[in-house]
Amino acid sequence: MAMLVSALIEDCDREDFGGCTAIGVTDGARLVGGFVFHNYNPKAGVIEISFAGNNRRWLTRPVLYAAFSYVFDQLGCQLAVARTPAGLKNAVRIIRAYGFEQVTVPRLFGRGMDGIISALTAEAWRANGFHKEHIHG
Repeated sequence: MAMLVSALIEDCDREDFGGCTAIGVTDGARLVGGFVFHNYNPKAGVIEISFAGNNRRWLTRPVLYAAFSYVFDQLGCQLAVARTPAGLKNAVRIIRAYGFEQVTVPRLFGRGMDGIISALTAEAWRANGFHKEHIHG
């Protein structure tokens, strides 16, 4: 799964993300996307998330809820971080709409390739109003 996500992320130089956990998403018959959770620091309660899909409709509300419920409810993280090439305008927009705070970092992906670091706290996730599932608190 991590290799699929790596292959789908433009200019990703990671092949296996090191020690990681991954969640795959299918359309019923084939794998269409996934999340890789890596650079986990349990003491700080921080994890990095990389995700990608090969179908525009793979990133549904239930899929997002499952991925971030894993991060905040199961792992007990207090912060999720994602790095996105600034040129991936749609991905940057989706991440911002989901409640992440964003900072542009020049050359994060190499010379002439700016990136966006996005951060989502557990409190912001629970308050984002994006999911009816947040009834639990």
